[in-house]
This record gives sequence, structure tokens and C-alpha cells, in this order.
Amino acid sequence: MRIEEDVPNLQTMEMDTRTADGSVHTTKSIRVCFPGERIVYKQVVLPALMTAHTGRWSLLPTATGVRAVSQHSVMVKDSAIRAVLGEDATLASAKAFIRTALGGNSTATLKLAKAHAEARG
Repeated sequence: MRIEEDVPNLQTMEMDTRTADGSVHTTKSIRVCFPGERIVYKQVVLPALMTAHTGRWSLLPTATGVRAVSQHSVMVKDSAIRAVLGEDATLASAKAFIRTALGGNSTATLKLAKAHAEARG
């Protein structure tokens, strides 16, 4: 993962992700950070199945600490569904595939952020 932050709280992040089949794809996002509150982002280099992807990570105070919530908005690239997922794939199976992939990626990212924050005290 590569993160550049030439302007405070405005980041460019480029990341390689390995998929379940072992292939690797590179994504790139522009992120706007609101420290202690949220990060909003737009992916500008996308996986093959998407024509658009934006998201938000919100930090919500709780009685025992902080709850992190991830939210995604995606447009599926219909023309890529069969090429990426096989001839029997449908829009519904593409949405399920993307939901599972983004959920897994978000969980992994938020776990790393939690470990980083806890290590800093």
C-alpha cells in the first residue's frame, strides 16, 4: 500500500489486492480525512467489475470506545460480469461477489487501523 498526503487530510492511496483466485489487481483512491470522525473516498482506479465506487468509514463514539462503520456505493460494470465471473454469472451474483469482497477488504483495513490506533495509545 502506498499513501501520499501532500495536503493534510487529503490522501492518494494505491493498493494491490489479491483476490480469492490468487490474481492481483491495483486500485487507487482519493481520500478526504476528517480526523476522529470519518474518511470519505472515491476509487479512481477500479477493479474490472465496477464502473464506480465511493465509500465512507465513520467513527462513532460508544460507552466503551469507538465503533467503526464502513459504507460503500458501487456501480456494477454489466459488460464485465461474464468475463470476470464466468458465463453463468448474473447481475445478482456480481453484486453478491462485490459485497463479499468489499466487506472482507473493509474488515481487514479496519482491523489494521484498530491495531495501529491501539499501538499508539
